Amino acid sequence: MRKLLGTMLALATIFVSLAILIPPNPASAVPSFSRLHGLPCNECHSAFPRLNPFGKDYKQRGYRLPGEDGKFIWDQSTLPISALAVGRLRISHQDDPVTEARLSTKSAFEIEEVELMVAGTAAPKVGYLLEFAQEVADGEEFGTEQAWIQFSDLLPGSLLNLRGGMMLNENYYLSQKRRLTFQRYLSPITFNVTGVELNGEWRRLRYAGGIVNDERDSGANTPAVNLDKKLAGYYLWSTYTIADQVLGIRYINTKNNSDNPSPVIDGRTRQQLDVTMNLWHGPLELILGYFHNWDIGGVNGQQRRNYLVETIFEVVPEKLFLDGRFELQDTAFVTGGPNNPATANGTQVSVNATYYLQPNIRLIAEFDKVSGEGTGIYGFPGPNSSATNSEERYMLGFQIGL
Repeated sequence: MRKLLGTMLALATIFVSLAILIPPNPASAVPSFSRLHGLPCNECHSAFPRLNPFGKDYKQRGYRLPGEDGKFIWDQSTLPISALAVGRLRISHQDDPVTEARLSTKSAFEIEEVELMVAGTAAPKVGYLLEFAQEVADGEEFGTEQAWIQFSDLLPGSLLNLRGGMMLNENYYLSQKRRLTFQRYLSPITFNVTGVELNGEWRRLRYAGGIVNDERDSGANTPAVNLDKKLAGYYLWSTYTIADQVLGIRYINTKNNSDNPSPVIDGRTRQQLDVTMNLWHGPLELILGYFHNWDIGGVNGQQRRNYLVETIFEVVPEKLFLDGRFELQDTAFVTGGPNNPATANGTQVSVNATYYLQPNIRLIAEFDKVSGEGTGIYGFPGPNSSATNSEERYMLGFQIGL
């Protein structure tokens, strides 16, 4: 206990020292887009790393400002390189879900993630992104997260753009990459995909459609289908904005590998349909989401529903934000499903306070409580895992973007 209190005191001392030593003016070492265009971080971010409407438009246009085509990379005044580091002190308690007896308590200071990003325009109307990351706390290796190139304005005014490579299937206002919390979303909101995508925007409508590799892999057992036919998945999404309120809808169709933990039916089609809303009123932001999956885990007819409610409140403009989130996961029971437990459900609650020393430097205090399948905060169990226990975590940490 003394060791834990000592660690917390040391971390608090570092935070206070940073607050005193770092001047109140914007830092010179801000992310590369800000350096390139001479714009403050809050031009694109409502609260770094979350994007505001201007930032969403800038991203989908292939990192081009409105009315600009972009420059050749050798004509740009700064290097298009940014770095990100996230660290945290984590205290976790694991309880029995039935008796609620305390099973274990752990504490550690961890580097959660480091990231290197190279992005911008390589030529007029040609945008690109190279993102390399390592989730250190999860024991992952340093590797490529995204690597894509976009040819913009196939139809004028960003009506149609072509993107290809390793990218994310996501709605820009609801993304694992742009969450304020340490805690990841339990709901299936972001997918890593490899393939090609057509995207664009017209007035209040933003849209995308992709043909990508499916989710199958070789697994541990002999597959029942030819897994070399990878380009077998597709997705479509669209958002409509009116008076700063955003409604989104997305459909995903992909071949789901069911080889692990036991061979069931390799190649069954998994489908997902979700509807989300991003509502704004002054300093208050409300996100609502409903996600429906069927034929998950290769089990015919098995359905799963996720429900999401998140509220973000800007207490002090551009400085202090409060984030509260509740998620519920409900998985249907299918008789005779060999990978299907009677219950594979979970709930997740996250409460987060974020304070920005600078637009690109933030301090984080957070409480998370998860139960059932949501127990693995940083690496959820497979879609057919049983609900086994519950866990609560207290965290202090930081995020720095350079």
